[in-house]
Amino acid sequence: MTRLTLRPVLLALLAAALLGLAGRVAIHAGAGLPHGAALSAAGRAFVALGAPWLAAAWGIGAASERRVVGAFAGAVALAAGTVAWYSLSVAAGDATTLGYASSVAPAWAVVALVAGGACGLVGATWRRGVWLPAGALAGEALLLAGEWTGRAAQGVLALELAVALALTGWAARRRPAVVPLAVACAVAMAFGEHAVRDALRLTGWGGP
Repeated sequence: MTRLTLRPVLLALLAAALLGLAGRVAIHAGAGLPHGAALSAAGRAFVALGAPWLAAAWGIGAASERRVVGAFAGAVALAAGTVAWYSLSVAAGDATTLGYASSVAPAWAVVALVAGGACGLVGATWRRGVWLPAGALAGEALLLAGEWTGRAAQGVLALELAVALALTGWAARRRPAVVPLAVACAVAMAFGEHAVRDALRLTGWGGP
């Protein structure tokens, strides 16, 4: 039982470290390459996405044997990943970065804690509920498609939407009910993320 309980927690900590590092790597992607500017722009767009984080929390929950463990592990993964991202940003920045992170990071950590816990719970409850990551990816892509204008950013959103459609199509072959569930999740994600982004801007967050 201890081993089964530790597995999602260890996955959560590993995911937190990877999520924090992935952002820094993505931002510096393409440095020194012929088309480095476009790759860097795509990296910055990728960093600004939230749905992949929710999908990670859902996956951690799906690997859990109990709902409470899945919710806890999902919450830890996203909250710790947020702290890791801003900590790495501060380490690579200056005093200005520290001031910005100290005001924005706690707010995003709270959002990550709640969202990660909810997605982890869903993953532990419906281990085959692919509708959640698919809907989250699709809803975010459709929401931001009307806000992000750069070619690199539009390309990232197109890829996000393509992954969502592929997941939905794959799961719908055996469970047609996945389609309406994914659509409902996409709508909820679009409205929810729009509200969260607006609220976080009040804390000084300068994201796109």
